[in-house]
Amino acid sequence: MGIVIITIPGEAQRAFANSLHRLTRENVDLVVIQKQRPNHNSLFSRLKRLYRAVGFWALPTQIWYAVLLRLDQAAKKTLEYFRARTTPVSESDYLAKTLEVISANDDEVLRVLQKLSPNLIVIWGSTIIKPRIIRTAKRAIHLHMGLCPYYRGAIANQHAVINGHLTRIGATIHYAEEKVDAGDILATITVDVRKPPQELFRELNDRAVERYLEIAHRLFVGEELARIPQDISQGENLLLAHWTPKTRYRLARQIVDWERNGALI
Repeated sequence: MGIVIITIPGEAQRAFANSLHRLTRENVDLVVIQKQRPNHNSLFSRLKRLYRAVGFWALPTQIWYAVLLRLDQAAKKTLEYFRARTTPVSESDYLAKTLEVISANDDEVLRVLQKLSPNLIVIWGSTIIKPRIIRTAKRAIHLHMGLCPYYRGAIANQHAVINGHLTRIGATIHYAEEKVDAGDILATITVDVRKPPQELFRELNDRAVERYLEIAHRLFVGEELARIPQDISQGENLLLAHWTPKTRYRLARQIVDWERNGALI
């Protein structure tokens, strides 16, 4: 009747899991780590995904933008800002038991979670979690790096920047449900848009994880927190297929100009 964390590999994710384990007096029963699929980043796999996303006729243009981005290293580096955070204290291993899987939605995970019957599932960074996994717990929460209900789904803050919506950059902690990023909101984290982009996103990422840790702990010990239903008609659900080389290059150049001019134009 403890906590199950569903996440991806990474130092920040490991530090978060260990912090929650300590904070709850070792009540993280399991950390499910969704590994990257084999050959997911091979050239053939990337081209195949790109073809499916844009079609045959747009493929040469997208490849051209991929080349431009590879050549423009200064611009390419700005895309890393969305993952920037203060380096967590290095920890060599997870304190709780772990289960490494290719998909957090597979039958093995379902069987393990049904047996554990967790009080709380804490989701951060994995694929979309199916309802049958969510239903194994009394409650499930998710950290979304985007401001709901305006930008839901994949690469949300990236699209906020592309659209010039600096006031809609942020993070959302919400209950997980069947619809993607549509559950009742527990907290939103916003940013000081006057700050340079790298500093802005580092601060956002740090504050979001700190708040997520706090909320997960409060829910686990039985607090009833205020929840705000979402009006999803106010925004859109973004797909990873939208994250094309042309989109990435356009975004990178916008951030370069943002840094140069001190404002997003």
